[in-house]
Amino acid sequence: MKRGLVILGLLCTLTLSACAGDPQGTLGELSTTLGIDLAQGTVQEAWDDHGGFHGDGARWVVISLAGADQAPAFSQEAGWHATPLPEELEAVWYGLTRETDQGEESVGPYLPEGVSVPQVESGCYFFQDRHREAEDPGDPSNLFSRNAYNFTAALYDAGSETLYYYELDT
Repeated sequence: MKRGLVILGLLCTLTLSACAGDPQGTLGELSTTLGIDLAQGTVQEAWDDHGGFHGDGARWVVISLAGADQAPAFSQEAGWHATPLPEELEAVWYGLTRETDQGEESVGPYLPEGVSVPQVESGCYFFQDRHREAEDPGDPSNLFSRNAYNFTAALYDAGSETLYYYELDT
C-alpha cells in the first residue's frame, strides 16, 4: 500500500512537471530542429496556436543568447546561411514592395499580427520548407508558388544576440 502511494506520488509529480511548460523543453526541441545548441539561451517569448484544421497555425519563439559562455555554431551543414536574406525570406520577415507589369505589388510580412522583427544587419538565417511539394527543403525560391505555406524559419541577430523562430502551417 505504501509503495503504491509513493509510486502514485511520483507519477503525479512527473505529470505536473511535464505540464508546467519547462522552457528547457522548448530550447531542446528548437536545438534539434535548427541543428544548434541553444541550452544557454533564455526564452523571452513563446506561443503556439497550432491545433486548427489539420494542425494549421503558427509558432513564435524569441530566444536571448546574450551572456552565453559560447555562441551557438551556426553551420551551413545544418542549414544556416549568412545574411542578407533572399527576397522570399525578406518578404516573410519584413514584407517587401516590388515593381511588376501591373505596378507596385506588396508582399508580406507573413508574421502573426502584432509581431515584428528589428532589421537584422549582421546575422544568419535558417529556412526549411516543409510543404509536401518542396523539391529542396532549404530553398525558399518556390515558397510563394503554392497556395499553402508549411515552413520553419529562424533569424539570428548577432548585434542583439537574439534568435527569432517562426513556424507557419496553413
